Amino acid sequence: MENQGYEGKKHQPARALFDLIGIGLVIGILTIIHYTNYHYEVDYHILLQFAYYLPVIYAAMRFGSVGGIISSFLITILFVPLMLHFQKDLTAAAKYTQWVEVGLINVFGWLTGFLTEEERKAKNKYRLALKVQQDLVEQLKQEEQERQRLEAEIRQTERIAALGHLSAGLAHEIRNPLGIMKVSIQMLAQEKQGDEVVAEYCQVLREECERLNRMVSEFLSFARPKELVRKRILLGKLVEESLALIQPALGKNHIQLEQILDSGLDQEVEVDPDQIKQVILNILLNAVDAQEQGGVIELEEIEEEGFIGFAVSDEGTGISPEDMPFIYDPFFTTKEKGTGLGLSVVHRILDQHGGKIRTFNRPDRGVTVKILLPKVPVKDK
Repeated sequence: MENQGYEGKKHQPARALFDLIGIGLVIGILTIIHYTNYHYEVDYHILLQFAYYLPVIYAAMRFGSVGGIISSFLITILFVPLMLHFQKDLTAAAKYTQWVEVGLINVFGWLTGFLTEEERKAKNKYRLALKVQQDLVEQLKQEEQERQRLEAEIRQTERIAALGHLSAGLAHEIRNPLGIMKVSIQMLAQEKQGDEVVAEYCQVLREECERLNRMVSEFLSFARPKELVRKRILLGKLVEESLALIQPALGKNHIQLEQILDSGLDQEVEVDPDQIKQVILNILLNAVDAQEQGGVIELEEIEEEGFIGFAVSDEGTGISPEDMPFIYDPFFTTKEKGTGLGLSVVHRILDQHGGKIRTFNRPDRGVTVKILLPKVPVKDK
């Protein structure tokens, strides 16, 4: 016997077999009692007949209307011969009552099974509705988190744009007097060629002017981003070329680069190669700076729906929770000699490409930075 409408699930075979055997034994025992004690009075058998309701009710509750109908029908087949045997000893009312009782067992089996199935269907609908509600709540939570993330990115982009305009103005104002200072230092060094003290000071001044000039160039690069020159190229090729440039820094700091790469980086991306290489170098150099001497930097390919990229993980001290919200802000840095424009430029470049950057502390130590770029649609390849 099987309840075909109960929650769309099949009963476990072992449990179902055990219940079937139990129901069959009870019906069999009751029938044997009837037939082995037929010489007792009719009232004894009528009273014992009520015991048949127990296996019928259990069969109906366990296997639904199918269980109730089959068990009551089986009882009818087994009990009717004995009932016919007693017909001559019964009054008309007793005969009628006994046939009604047999009918009631069948009706009761079907009705109990039907009501049980309806109850289980109602429970199943309730569980389904509850699951849909829980899924909807979870979806709303995810949408809220995504909305907050997008709002944070919009605020970040607005801050970068505003500070970029400010940087452009400051860079122009600084570059003009800086050029005059550089020329004046060169002229002074030429006039005082024989004075070692003056030559030493002029050398220091020239170096500082060069450092300021590089910083101004970074400001202008940040404030006035170059127009993208997109081309299709293998992401793996960009990574490989960038790794070749980073090798001296790795060797100098005795850092081992562990690459966990498969075939994912063999996919094409449509990007400005120079700017994406700048992104890769920036992230790798940050990892080297964070790690200082020794250890391992992991480079791992990653993939999300519609995006391909890589993750760089270092073994440094990590980023404090207080600093994490500001790491992409221009001029924010925890380095002694940093300008605070590295991650800001990376964020801007990826934003121009429709990419993503995610930075988070690792569970044990260090930081992981994920860089994601849009895949080239298959139809466009």
